[in-house]
Amino acid sequence: MKILTIESASVTASCAVAEDENILGEYTLRHKKTHSEKLMPLIEDLMRELKLKIDDINYIAVSRGPGSYTGLRIGAAIAKSIAFAAGIEIIGVPTMKSLAANLYIEDKLIVPVMDARGGRVYTGIYRWKNNECTELKDQFPCNIDELIEILKDYEEPIIFNGDGSVNYREKIENTLKKKAYFAPEVFNYLKASTLACVAYKMAARRETVPAEAFKPQYLRLSQAERNKK
Repeated sequence: MKILTIESASVTASCAVAEDENILGEYTLRHKKTHSEKLMPLIEDLMRELKLKIDDINYIAVSRGPGSYTGLRIGAAIAKSIAFAAGIEIIGVPTMKSLAANLYIEDKLIVPVMDARGGRVYTGIYRWKNNECTELKDQFPCNIDELIEILKDYEEPIIFNGDGSVNYREKIENTLKKKAYFAPEVFNYLKASTLACVAYKMAARRETVPAEAFKPQYLRLSQAERNKK
């Protein structure tokens, strides 16, 4: 099973091709949010280097959100157009689960935190079980104080990753004390290779959708929609 994966939910523009759980190749850029210009050429270059054609791909996996509205729309548009052309289905991977899966650690809960500005975050609570990153609490939006209050009820140590864990580290540490751990910087970024590993498990369970049925999951209204409301 070959899966072409696309990550565009944040500043990272990343694509990878995996055969089952083996990553054949990955290209990643973290320089400005120019996904509309950079992402498709990255995919084309990667496929060329791997000597693969779109007919060799069984599924397209894409970060379905939450994240940057523009980034999610660009990723969705590219994934849908490729899936339509190839006649294959899409695996919509939850962004927070993909970020959590960057960390393979069994003795702590994993809480990815993506900064949504103004004290708001996207997050979720995860644990590795039977060699798979599983949800204890599926991805959701909240403010950082609400998240800390939720985590007070958990006895286990917790490791945080994502840009929100960097921006709100002091606040988290002041409340959760020695229960809080923080991932090294390299594990705070979304990447297509991790998304591919999550997508493979989802494909095995047939958690796929036709191209026409796929939609990004924003979890909250855009700024323009909030202003209008």
